[in-house]
Order: sequence, then C-alpha cells, then structure tokens
Amino acid sequence: MKFGAVIFPGSNCDHDMIHVLEKAMQQEVLPVWYKEERLPDLGCVVLPGVFSYGDHLRAGAVARFSPIMNAVAEYAGGGGLTILNAAGET
Repeated sequence: MKFGAVIFPGSNCDHDMIHVLEKAMQQEVLPVWYKEERLPDLGCVVLPGVFSYGDHLRAGAVARFSPIMNAVAEYAGGGGLTILNAAGET
C-alpha cells in the first residue's frame, strides 16, 4: 500500500512514522508537505504529527487551515483510509 505522510511545521513524529512505515512495514511512503493542495494517488493518508499539551505556538490550530487539509478532508469524506497519530502526551 502507498502511504502519504502529511508533514506540518511544529509537529513531531513525522520522521518516526515514515521510518516505521518504510523500514518495519516495508511500505512505500510519500512525504506530503502541508502547503500542497492535492494528495498524490494513495491507499492511506497519515497525519503523524501530534499537537498536544504545550502547544503554545498553536501549531495544531494553524495546521487545520493549511492548504493540504482541504484535500485530506475530501479524501477522508470520500471513504479514503486515514490514520491520525493521536498518541499525544497525557
């Protein structure tokens, strides 16, 4: 399966997620920069960055309005497989 990993400034776990998908799961991964307006042909979109406690710069709120999020919302709304890494701090 081909994965797309969306990368936002201020997020974390991006490279960890890409590493696990490529090396451990032996899957193809395309990094997708947050300023892109379209998604490539994918089997799954991954939002690996966690915005959690201590998000004083409001990176999560800013990410919501990034150009790529319209494409992600359309993809997910059409039944596309999406994974949100929501394993933030507790």
